[in-house]
Amino acid sequence: MRDGQMSLAEQLSGFYQGMQSRMAPADLEALRCADLQLAAAKADQAILQPGEPAPKFSLFDQNGVRVSLADRLGVGPVVLLFIRGGWCPFCTLQLRAWQDALPRLHDAGGDLLTVSPQRADACSRCAERDLLAFPMLSDPAGAVADSYGVTVELPEIVRPLYLRLGHDLPRINDTGTWRLPMAATFVIAPNSGAPDGQIVMAHADLELSKRCDPDVAIQAVHRLTGP
Repeated sequence: MRDGQMSLAEQLSGFYQGMQSRMAPADLEALRCADLQLAAAKADQAILQPGEPAPKFSLFDQNGVRVSLADRLGVGPVVLLFIRGGWCPFCTLQLRAWQDALPRLHDAGGDLLTVSPQRADACSRCAERDLLAFPMLSDPAGAVADSYGVTVELPEIVRPLYLRLGHDLPRINDTGTWRLPMAATFVIAPNSGAPDGQIVMAHADLELSKRCDPDVAIQAVHRLTGP
């Protein structure tokens, strides 16, 4: 974070408070009920934790290039970021924060991969809109998110609100489902690490306004690369 710049947590919290102040009571109650249902579901999920091996994958990025986690780990540590999509304003704030933090991550010797359930064309539009200089990988079937244990299904009670806001996720993601990854960040040790490909930091949260700050992940990368 640059001096005088709001942290990601401050940006997310401020946006969330403003959004809630403009919402109808019925919509706020729907969000509250959905959060409770998601929290109950999360308790039964096997989200990957530090010390576990990171599942390998290869996906297409916003430029149609296939990107392999194994190849990236051959160069250095990887920060793996799961987002809901470019339509989500909270994800947009997070992506912009990472774009700002990207030089610091590269200086630490790390790389960033972002995974979204969006189709590749939607990933491309999002990257162009926010001038993102890191791969946005399309995981439309959710197989990679599933392998890390971060997939949830948006509760029915809140789907009408999403539809009114123009977020028809079954259509946007071309899956016919309301399955999404929760906001999750993993830091993965490089192939030169011990052991190779091990998760060393994991953060997953269902609350829209709670995301791992880039500086926290970058510190984990620094611990891997060392002086």
